[in-house]
Amino acid sequence: MAERYYAMIVSAGEKTEKSLSPILSSDGFTRTVTVSTAGTARKLVADSMVDLAIINSPLPDDFGTQLALDLAERNISVLIFVNRDISDQVASKVEPAGVVVLAKPVSRPELIQSIKILKVMRSKLRSLEERAVTVETKMKEISLVNRAKWLLIDRLKMSEEEAHRYIEKSAMDDCVSKSVIAQGIIKTYDS
Repeated sequence: MAERYYAMIVSAGEKTEKSLSPILSSDGFTRTVTVSTAGTARKLVADSMVDLAIINSPLPDDFGTQLALDLAERNISVLIFVNRDISDQVASKVEPAGVVVLAKPVSRPELIQSIKILKVMRSKLRSLEERAVTVETKMKEISLVNRAKWLLIDRLKMSEEEAHRYIEKSAMDDCVSKSVIAQGIIKTYDS
């Protein structure tokens, strides 16, 4: 199944949405939402998933740089359009957080290339996030099993090897994970 990508356009003007929406949909973004203020953008990302945010500064309630930083902190790929005369100044503030700055007016090829790069970065980030969850789950399981093992050693006077074998065999016999067996042991012997 192909990955789904969701985009948010934050712009006070409708012209930005009209020019960006076709580019985003042709590049695989299955949903694009447009909002006109930073406040609305913050509410939207709190309630739904967004992979890419494109900010056309200035906004009515915020210039856009703080919003860009806030979104980048949430692992959202962010592209911000700013006037050419301040683009270097804005870039020095937001690029360390991974925000891409494009000076207005932006050429179509430059925009398309930037969106493609941000999409690739987001895909890689998704992969790393999934791996981090897997590692965290494994670490919790190891911790839980170790705690159960030490309870078996302490309460039932098993050796560490016997406790380990007991947990593994119980998990195989009951067709459940070692975590489930460990939780049962902890519930039974932890007072």
